[in-house]
Amino acid sequence: MPLRPSSFADHQSPPYKDTQYSSTYNSQDRLQSYRPVTAPSQEAPHYTALPIQRPQESSNSTTHNTPPQLAQAPDPLTRAFNEAVKPYLDKIERLQAELDERNLDIGQLEDERADMHAWIDKRGLRADVPASIAAAMNNDSTSAQTLAHHLDRKMTILNHDLHRLQDSLSSHLPTSTFTTTLATLLPAIEQLSNLPHGPPLAFEILIKLAGNLNSHGGEEGYNNDGDIASRAEFYSRLDETMVEVVRRRLNSADEEDQPWVVGREVKRLEKTGGFLRSKIGLQAYFPRSLDVMRYEAKRSEAGSTANGRGAGIERRSP
Repeated sequence: MPLRPSSFADHQSPPYKDTQYSSTYNSQDRLQSYRPVTAPSQEAPHYTALPIQRPQESSNSTTHNTPPQLAQAPDPLTRAFNEAVKPYLDKIERLQAELDERNLDIGQLEDERADMHAWIDKRGLRADVPASIAAAMNNDSTSAQTLAHHLDRKMTILNHDLHRLQDSLSSHLPTSTFTTTLATLLPAIEQLSNLPHGPPLAFEILIKLAGNLNSHGGEEGYNNDGDIASRAEFYSRLDETMVEVVRRRLNSADEEDQPWVVGREVKRLEKTGGFLRSKIGLQAYFPRSLDVMRYEAKRSEAGSTANGRGAGIERRSP
């Protein structure tokens, strides 16, 4: 029996069965899962951005959690300005450093000057210092009292030295030796009268200086023509200095704690002058100074009398 050709159905392979992927989820279903499913009539929801609230940092916190912010680079104009003024700023810093050094040097010099002034005052030498040093030492409020104390001390030392020299000789010293020695104090006395509160002190020192001269010479010196001339010349110099001292004291009368009674001082000088006239024949004892003081005493007396009359008229007026 002839062989029958096999049909196409006979040669078909068994149907393919996917054992890896489930048959319930095919490729079409997978493609549909990637497509957005939106309802045609439903609008997308709108969202409103809310402000972000940063946590407040505590004032007592010691750590900073905020990241550092980078400084903005300067613009070309600002950079050019900074570069232009930099040399001047450097020069200012250099000058400031030099100024600090100079101030330090000045402080050291002032300390040295204070030590030198203390050394001078300790030894009572203020009356002997040069004018430049004296001007620096007379700036404090107690300079007049200090200078007057040193002048009195120096006058005492000179007086003792002259007495010791006189005692060592068989004959008396010339009066010119005494006057020349004592006259060295006159420039310092004039300086004292120019200081605040200095005129009353200078007035007393001049009277004491004249008294120191009267204690020297003895009977032999009083009768010698040369000694008499030297004494008269010395008193004339004292009188010139005293006139200026009296005028300064009258002009600065408000600085004194108590009012200056000029009439009492006039009587004091007149009494001393009368004694010297009878003792050593001195004819003039502060003559010009006494004229100024007498005029001021009369003027003060006339003013007080006028004030008293005016007060009496006011009391009788009611």
